[in-house]
Amino acid sequence: MTRRWFVLTLCSFFASLSGCEDRTGGAVELAWVIRGTDFRAYGCNAEELGDDAIRTVRLTIRPVSNLSIDYCADGTVSNCDFTCDSDRAGDTLRGVTTFTIPEGACHIGVTLLDEQGDAIPGHRVQVPEPMRKTIERGNLTFLGVWQFVINLEATAPAGR
Repeated sequence: MTRRWFVLTLCSFFASLSGCEDRTGGAVELAWVIRGTDFRAYGCNAEELGDDAIRTVRLTIRPVSNLSIDYCADGTVSNCDFTCDSDRAGDTLRGVTTFTIPEGACHIGVTLLDEQGDAIPGHRVQVPEPMRKTIERGNLTFLGVWQFVINLEATAPAGR
């Protein structure tokens, strides 16, 4: 009987913790891997990237009804930047937003940032096109595993 009460108390405790998170909207989870044009796996700090090493993966979340709005840029969703901090090739990294994305259809994309916070040019690292997803309040939408491709033939622009 004591064990049953312990399990019941433990379940109640964890249920109360889950109620503390603000769930005014939906959330998204993004996972990513980094590959080169040689089909090999690379880390965020791949030597081949030089000054264009990936430090941050930044989401853009735009409602289909008004693409001039970016919920990440305007602060509606506060945690749209995810650190890319693995030196190990082949690691699958991920980030999850809070449950504050307004309900509805959205275009969700990414921008890769270097150590200075500048966008890494698309000729150096290619990212998938934004995808359209329907966000539902209280639900986590998995965006899948995105592949970022390092163009090994591209050189960094002068001055970088």
